Amino acid sequence: MSSADIGTNVVFKKQLGLNYEIDQKYVGLKMKENNVLSFNFRVPGDLIGEIEAYFKRFKLGEPILVDIGGTGDIKCDFKGLSPVLKSKEELDQYFISATLQEDKQYDPLEEEKCETCSGCGFH
Repeated sequence: MSSADIGTNVVFKKQLGLNYEIDQKYVGLKMKENNVLSFNFRVPGDLIGEIEAYFKRFKLGEPILVDIGGTGDIKCDFKGLSPVLKSKEELDQYFISATLQEDKQYDPLEEEKCETCSGCGFH
């Protein structure tokens, strides 16, 4: 996939098809030790409630897939959600972070071998 083919959205995928898609202009990503990923959202007020509500559906350790720009799913486990913070500089801007841990044991070939699944990626 060339860089011209990479999309502009980040899609978070919960089991049972509960997805959340957001423009990557609102998302920052930091890689930390032990494959921990911090997705940092900087969004206007009209988006903060739906982001917070989406991630509050997850239990600690629950699997989540992330697709950045249509480059393919990254299998992770949910590790937590920060409190919402309001920007002091911008009038209608809020911050929230979702912490995920990439599952390095994930073998995408196993998904292809599953005959009973429709390709959900959650095993």
